[in-house]
Amino acid sequence: DRQKQQQGMASAIASWSGENFSCPICLEVFSSPVTTPCGHNFCRTCLTKFWDEQVQFKCPVCNELFDARPDPRVNTLL
Repeated sequence: DRQKQQQGMASAIASWSGENFSCPICLEVFSSPVTTPCGHNFCRTCLTKFWDEQVQFKCPVCNELFDARPDPRVNTLL
């Protein structure tokens, strides 16, 4: 029983692989991670550059439009 429990925990930890800690813009491990109002995470620099090139401010992942340029919040979990 204990061995199964440990295996379950190991697989849960393995599911938090590098892809969960990588920016969807640069595909690298987060550098100064920030969160958009819709809850997606990016490197601060990547998101800033992305929005600098946009006419409308939207999430690069889900394309949610924001009325104004949001102030991304520091992601304390990442």
